[in-house]
Amino acid sequence: MDWAVPQALRYSLRYAGHPAGEQRLTLEPRRDGLRVVLEATVELPLPKTRQRWESELDREGLPRRYRERVEGNGARVMEVEFSREDGLVTVSQGKDDFAIPYLTQMHDPLSLILAVGALDIEVGQIEKFALVGGRAYVERLPDQTIEERTLRVYRLRPGLSLLYFDQEGYPVRLTQKVGEHVFEADLVGVQRLEAGQRFEPLEQTPKTQRDSSRPRVVSGEPPKTRAVSGEPPKEQENGGSSRRRRRRRRYS
Repeated sequence: MDWAVPQALRYSLRYAGHPAGEQRLTLEPRRDGLRVVLEATVELPLPKTRQRWESELDREGLPRRYRERVEGNGARVMEVEFSREDGLVTVSQGKDDFAIPYLTQMHDPLSLILAVGALDIEVGQIEKFALVGGRAYVERLPDQTIEERTLRVYRLRPGLSLLYFDQEGYPVRLTQKVGEHVFEADLVGVQRLEAGQRFEPLEQTPKTQRDSSRPRVVSGEPPKTRAVSGEPPKEQENGGSSRRRRRRRRYS
């Protein structure tokens, strides 16, 4: 996956096996890094929400700024500024601001997806990532072959989320346990921008595309992935002395 090319990844959403909306992950290369935007219309579970997450990354893939807005039964906005120079992470939520020390490399939810896709660890190994307010533990699970494609699979804790990447590095599937059911996001298309072209707002996507039960092919689309996530093997609490390698991606 070439992060230097402007592109949008379109996903269909399902909750408890029922259509639950759509989302789009947009990658916009910048001179000093990368801008990542996730927009989603989530119809299940209720209440229906509109979500927009935006992250500005430096050339090493680490966030400088992150903004999250969720509209549904009211609105919630959160902004985070990461300053390695000042050694501070400043979080703003409505009228409340607070700061925490920047002691190690930190990620937001969007930069974490890209960082997981760049991991080069063996099955059973665990990598730890620092987030605002906690940590994420990422474990490499055995590869899965789906529709004649081999996918890398990672489990994220806390919680029970699975991330699937194809051999080109596209995040093709996400599953997450929400209550008693599973929330799923499946990649259905990839659109690459030509010079001067702009992406449509998500809510202006034609309804026939949103409601289609089959994937619609957009330029550069990898094949549709469908998977049924079984119970992954029991997680290892200790990474042991095994080697951990992370491919550092530089954005130019």
